[in-house]
Amino acid sequence: MSDSTDSRAIALGANRWITDSRVYNLVWLGRWIERAQTIARVVRWAARQDLDWGSQGLETVLGMAASIRGVNVGPGDTALEMMLTRDSSASLRGCLVAARFNATHVAPVEVIRVIGAAIELMDAQGPPITTPEGVGDLMDRVLPTLEELHATIEEAWFHSAPLSEEEVYRRFVQQQQQ
Repeated sequence: MSDSTDSRAIALGANRWITDSRVYNLVWLGRWIERAQTIARVVRWAARQDLDWGSQGLETVLGMAASIRGVNVGPGDTALEMMLTRDSSASLRGCLVAARFNATHVAPVEVIRVIGAAIELMDAQGPPITTPEGVGDLMDRVLPTLEELHATIEEAWFHSAPLSEEEVYRRFVQQQQQ
Protein backbone atom coordinates (compact mmCIF):
# COMPACT_ATOMS: atom_id res chain seq x y z
CA MET A 1 0.00 0.00 0.00
CA SER A 2 1.41 3.39 -0.93
CA ASP A 3 1.65 6.29 1.50
CA SER A 4 -0.88 8.35 -0.47
CA THR A 5 -3.69 5.83 -0.06
CA ASP A 6 -5.88 5.98 3.01
CA SER A 7 -6.87 2.46 4.05
CA ARG A 8 -10.30 3.78 5.00
CA ALA A 9 -10.92 5.36 1.61
CA ILE A 10 -13.30 4.37 -1.13
CA ALA A 11 -11.68 4.54 -4.56
CA LEU A 12 -13.56 6.60 -7.14
CA GLY A 13 -10.95 6.49 -9.85
CA ALA A 14 -7.35 7.36 -10.49
CA ASN A 15 -6.08 9.65 -7.71
CA ARG A 16 -9.63 10.38 -6.49
CA TRP A 17 -10.98 9.06 -3.21
CA ILE A 18 -13.45 9.79 -0.47
CA THR A 19 -12.82 8.80 3.13
CA ASP A 20 -15.30 6.80 5.18
CA SER A 21 -15.99 9.86 7.36
CA ARG A 22 -17.12 11.81 4.30
CA VAL A 23 -19.29 8.91 3.18
CA TYR A 24 -20.78 8.74 6.68
CA ASN A 25 -21.58 12.46 6.62
CA LEU A 26 -23.06 12.28 3.11
CA VAL A 27 -25.31 9.36 4.04
CA TRP A 28 -26.53 11.01 7.22
CA LEU A 29 -27.01 14.36 5.48
CA GLY A 30 -29.38 12.64 3.07
CA ARG A 31 -31.17 10.77 5.83
CA TRP A 32 -31.69 13.89 7.96
CA ILE A 33 -33.04 15.83 4.99
CA GLU A 34 -35.40 12.97 4.14
CA ARG A 35 -36.60 12.77 7.75
CA ALA A 36 -37.16 16.54 7.89
CA GLN A 37 -39.26 16.44 4.74
CA THR A 38 -41.29 13.50 6.01
CA ILE A 39 -42.02 15.23 9.30
CA ALA A 40 -42.96 18.48 7.54
CA ARG A 41 -45.32 16.64 5.20
CA VAL A 42 -46.95 14.69 8.04
CA VAL A 43 -47.42 17.85 10.11
CA ARG A 44 -48.86 19.74 7.12
CA TRP A 45 -51.20 16.85 6.35
CA ALA A 46 -52.31 16.66 9.98
CA ALA A 47 -52.96 20.41 10.06
CA ARG A 48 -55.10 20.19 6.92
CA GLN A 49 -56.99 17.19 8.31
CA ASP A 50 -57.65 19.08 11.52
CA LEU A 51 -59.41 21.76 9.52
CA ASP A 52 -61.66 19.07 8.03
CA TRP A 53 -62.13 16.94 11.16
CA GLY A 54 -62.79 19.75 13.59
CA SER A 55 -62.74 18.29 17.06
CA GLN A 56 -60.57 15.26 16.14
CA GLY A 57 -57.63 17.54 16.62
CA LEU A 58 -54.22 18.21 15.27
CA GLU A 59 -52.77 17.02 18.55
CA THR A 60 -54.36 13.56 18.23
CA VAL A 61 -53.01 12.97 14.73
CA LEU A 62 -49.56 14.25 15.66
CA GLY A 63 -49.63 12.16 18.83
CA MET A 64 -50.06 9.08 16.63
CA ALA A 65 -47.24 10.25 14.34
CA ALA A 66 -44.98 10.86 17.33
CA SER A 67 -45.79 7.40 18.68
CA ILE A 68 -44.87 5.82 15.35
CA ARG A 69 -41.52 7.65 15.48
CA GLY A 70 -40.96 6.34 19.01
CA VAL A 71 -41.44 9.67 20.75
CA ASN A 72 -43.23 9.61 24.07
CA VAL A 73 -45.18 12.78 24.63
CA GLY A 74 -44.90 13.41 28.34
CA PRO A 75 -47.03 15.50 30.64
CA GLY A 76 -46.67 19.18 29.91
CA ASP A 77 -45.51 18.51 26.34
CA THR A 78 -47.55 18.60 23.19
CA ALA A 79 -47.12 16.32 20.20
CA LEU A 80 -46.92 19.42 18.01
CA GLU A 81 -44.02 20.78 20.05
CA MET A 82 -42.28 17.39 20.01
CA MET A 83 -42.65 17.07 16.22
CA LEU A 84 -41.63 20.63 15.36
CA THR A 85 -39.28 22.34 17.75
CA ARG A 86 -37.67 19.99 20.24
CA ASP A 87 -33.98 19.49 19.64
CA SER A 88 -34.30 15.76 19.18
CA SER A 89 -33.94 13.52 16.18
CA ALA A 90 -37.71 13.15 16.12
CA SER A 91 -38.47 16.84 15.54
CA LEU A 92 -38.33 18.79 12.32
CA ARG A 93 -35.92 21.33 13.80
CA GLY A 94 -33.74 18.56 15.25
CA CYS A 95 -33.46 16.89 11.85
CA LEU A 96 -32.49 20.17 10.21
CA VAL A 97 -29.85 20.90 12.85
CA ALA A 98 -28.39 17.40 12.41
CA ALA A 99 -28.42 17.82 8.61
CA ARG A 100 -26.58 21.12 8.94
CA PHE A 101 -23.98 19.47 11.17
CA ASN A 102 -23.31 16.73 8.60
CA ALA A 103 -23.37 19.27 5.77
CA THR A 104 -20.61 21.32 7.40
CA HIS A 105 -18.29 18.35 6.89
CA VAL A 106 -19.05 17.57 3.25
CA ALA A 107 -21.39 20.03 1.54
CA PRO A 108 -20.77 23.24 -0.36
CA VAL A 109 -21.64 26.48 1.39
CA GLU A 110 -24.80 26.83 -0.72
CA VAL A 111 -26.27 23.66 0.79
CA ILE A 112 -25.42 24.74 4.34
CA ARG A 113 -27.01 28.14 3.67
CA VAL A 114 -30.33 26.63 2.56
CA ILE A 115 -30.46 24.30 5.58
CA GLY A 116 -29.76 27.32 7.79
CA ALA A 117 -32.61 29.21 6.09
CA ALA A 118 -35.01 26.36 6.93
CA ILE A 119 -33.87 26.43 10.57
CA GLU A 120 -34.34 30.21 10.65
CA LEU A 121 -37.92 29.74 9.40
CA MET A 122 -38.55 27.40 12.31
CA ASP A 123 -36.94 29.78 14.81
CA ALA A 124 -38.57 32.94 13.45
CA GLN A 125 -42.09 31.68 14.10
CA GLY A 126 -42.20 33.45 17.47
CA PRO A 127 -44.51 32.06 20.10
CA PRO A 128 -45.49 28.41 19.71
CA ILE A 129 -48.02 27.90 16.96
CA THR A 130 -51.03 25.93 18.11
CA THR A 131 -53.66 26.50 15.45
CA PRO A 132 -53.96 24.21 12.43
CA GLU A 133 -53.89 27.26 10.15
CA GLY A 134 -50.63 28.52 11.71
CA VAL A 135 -49.02 25.10 11.53
CA GLY A 136 -50.12 24.63 7.92
CA ASP A 137 -48.77 28.07 6.99
CA LEU A 138 -45.42 27.32 8.63
CA MET A 139 -45.13 24.00 6.79
CA ASP A 140 -46.11 25.75 3.54
CA ARG A 141 -43.05 27.99 4.08
CA VAL A 142 -40.68 25.22 5.23
CA LEU A 143 -41.44 22.65 2.52
CA PRO A 144 -40.48 24.94 -0.41
CA THR A 145 -37.20 25.66 1.40
CA LEU A 146 -36.57 21.92 1.59
CA GLU A 147 -37.38 21.64 -2.12
CA GLU A 148 -34.87 24.46 -2.71
CA LEU A 149 -32.39 22.36 -0.76
CA HIS A 150 -32.84 19.49 -3.20
CA ALA A 151 -32.34 21.85 -6.14
CA THR A 152 -29.20 23.27 -4.49
CA ILE A 153 -27.80 19.79 -3.94
CA GLU A 154 -28.62 18.88 -7.53
CA GLU A 155 -26.85 21.99 -8.80
CA ALA A 156 -23.87 21.68 -6.46
CA TRP A 157 -23.15 17.99 -6.92
CA PHE A 158 -25.00 16.57 -9.88
CA HIS A 159 -25.11 19.23 -12.55
CA SER A 160 -24.43 17.97 -16.03
CA ALA A 161 -21.55 20.25 -16.98
CA PRO A 162 -18.12 18.91 -16.01
CA LEU A 163 -16.28 20.94 -13.41
CA SER A 164 -13.10 22.75 -14.37
CA GLU A 165 -9.94 21.94 -12.46
CA GLU A 166 -10.15 25.39 -10.85
CA GLU A 167 -13.70 24.70 -9.63
CA VAL A 168 -12.73 21.29 -8.25
CA TYR A 169 -9.83 22.90 -6.39
CA ARG A 170 -12.03 25.77 -5.12
CA ARG A 171 -14.59 23.32 -3.71
CA PHE A 172 -11.89 21.16 -2.16
CA VAL A 173 -10.35 24.18 -0.41
CA GLN A 174 -13.77 25.39 0.65
CA GLN A 175 -14.61 22.05 2.26
CA GLN A 176 -11.23 21.84 4.01
CA GLN A 177 -11.76 25.26 5.56
CA GLN A 178 -15.08 24.27 7.15
